Amino acid sequence: MFGTIFKKAQATVDNAIGQLIYGSLVAVPLAVALGFGTAALSLRLERTYGAETSHLIIAGIFASLAVLGVVVFTNRLGAAQPEAEQTTAEMPDKSAEEQVAPALAMFSAADRELLMAALTTAGPIALPGILRTLYRNLPLLLFVIAAAFVLTRPAVENEADSVEPAE
Repeated sequence: MFGTIFKKAQATVDNAIGQLIYGSLVAVPLAVALGFGTAALSLRLERTYGAETSHLIIAGIFASLAVLGVVVFTNRLGAAQPEAEQTTAEMPDKSAEEQVAPALAMFSAADRELLMAALTTAGPIALPGILRTLYRNLPLLLFVIAAAFVLTRPAVENEADSVEPAE
């Protein structure tokens, strides 16, 4: 009786995983190509306009792409918004459980319940594995933190300014 339901669920999961893998086969080379294209464009603009201006041009290009993405995303949400307003008009009273953080606001009540059930079920099983992985990679994590600390420190102009003379 439940065999067909499990087979359909497994087929759906397999299909989703397959789409994710095929999507990553396209997205990863595209991201690398975008990186190299940006580097080449930056070098070309640097030769033409100078370092500061070229970096400002590249930043402007990416900022305009981000604004374009926001406009497209809000338009897609705007099309789905009337349906959400009808749902809220039918249910004006919200309980304390339904008044969640903005990060969870995009999930429906059923999705939130499934997410919480998955986290409470998988949390005790996954937490020791995560902690074990963090403990094994502790030297690497400390190195990354130290490198980030060194890279974010302000640069010193002269060595004489940074060292106090000994008396």
